[in-house]
Amino acid sequence: MLAQINIQLEGNYLNFNMGSLFHGYLMEHIDTAYADYFHYNTTNPFTSCIYKEKDKYFWRITTYNKKAYDMIIETLKQNMPEQIYIRHKDTAFNVVSYDIQETSFEELFLSNTKCNRTTLLTPTTFKSNGTNQIFPSISTLLSGVIEKINKHSDSIMLSDEKIISELLEKTYIKDYNLRTKIFNLEGIRIKGFIGTMDLSIKGDNTLSQLLNFLILSSQYTGLGRKTSLGMGGVKI
Repeated sequence: MLAQINIQLEGNYLNFNMGSLFHGYLMEHIDTAYADYFHYNTTNPFTSCIYKEKDKYFWRITTYNKKAYDMIIETLKQNMPEQIYIRHKDTAFNVVSYDIQETSFEELFLSNTKCNRTTLLTPTTFKSNGTNQIFPSISTLLSGVIEKINKHSDSIMLSDEKIISELLEKTYIKDYNLRTKIFNLEGIRIKGFIGTMDLSIKGDNTLSQLLNFLILSSQYTGLGRKTSLGMGGVKI
């Protein structure tokens, strides 16, 4: 079960740095035990970010297993508020509209939609040698998507190490338009990258299909670190 909900918001001072505050709001409005479970995970089966598109701001939440869908998406569907009140800022943001999209890993794998360009909606980073990186390593980012799928998916496991190794070796950035960007997380400044990148692969149809699947899946898993706190939001 894959789903994403995009909530259009209105209000002053909205920006992607508020991702962790909206994460806090979400945790306050779902089952307490499930929220505590998220707190102790290194990766979670959902993402959350604030992004801007055509002068409009959206809060996007994605889930990529059924439990997360039931606890988060269903909760919002059944009780979508007229306003989102962020206690830390003592500010309310109006909910203008929202839409929900649902699919599955199986549908993505069989999809005829060919995706090369990945848009990073919010600052993205990963750690290497203990340091946050400001330029993508495709091998590391795709490995992260695979790890999240294998850990949290109810229906699919990517376990052929030979094919995965070949995929990571042969995938490359064909073009990019990236810039460094700071993400402010509860007083900590995290430097990452934002923009677009076009991926390609030197391989047969099997590898191309797998790469396409991972790119499509990254919309739901996010890319890199702290994707439930507002970083690594992806649009295809």
